[in-house]
Amino acid sequence: MATIGVSKPYYAVYGVTGNVVSYSNGGKLGKLTEVNLEIETSEDNNLYADNAIAETDRTFSNGSLTLTPDDLSQEVSKAILGLKEEAVGTIEGIQDTEVKELIYDDTQVTPYLGIGFIVKKRKGGLDRWRAVVLTKCMFAVPSDAATTQGDSIEWQVPELSATVMRDDSENHMWKREAVFTTEAQAEVYIKNRLNITEAA
Repeated sequence: MATIGVSKPYYAVYGVTGNVVSYSNGGKLGKLTEVNLEIETSEDNNLYADNAIAETDRTFSNGSLTLTPDDLSQEVSKAILGLKEEAVGTIEGIQDTEVKELIYDDTQVTPYLGIGFIVKKRKGGLDRWRAVVLTKCMFAVPSDAATTQGDSIEWQVPELSATVMRDDSENHMWKREAVFTTEAQAEVYIKNRLNITEAA
């Protein structure tokens, strides 16, 4: 199937007790414009017998995920980067009394997360939706970049980078996926796997 789109990025905070993985405090990252997942595997580990390769082994080592949402809200930044949020307080000239600021400092504890998204596919004129869940990831603080506005708007969106790891379950899962005939079902699957129960 050819890929024709991507949508519905979700996150949830990763937890583990023994080898039982759980997720909590999940939500939607925004609207997704692009995703890229690159996987690294171990080097070929070949067993030679009778002058030829008799057995070989290549296992998942790690991966890198790049997500480009349409926006990165303060609420999402706080959740996925482990930031503190504090009231701005009274400042002469500021009327927006409800504004809060995000604090990047030594107390920041970036959480492990489960990440899900949907890839739209098409084959023979039929659309399918592939729901992908990465079981354990950690985001890096994103770079800041902006270009001044000219004669026409140049759309600029944030880019998030995460390391993809094996989780702490018995078999060290790192990805799970399923293909559905509707996007709604794919979204339900992701929310189920990440224990997201509220409407998002």
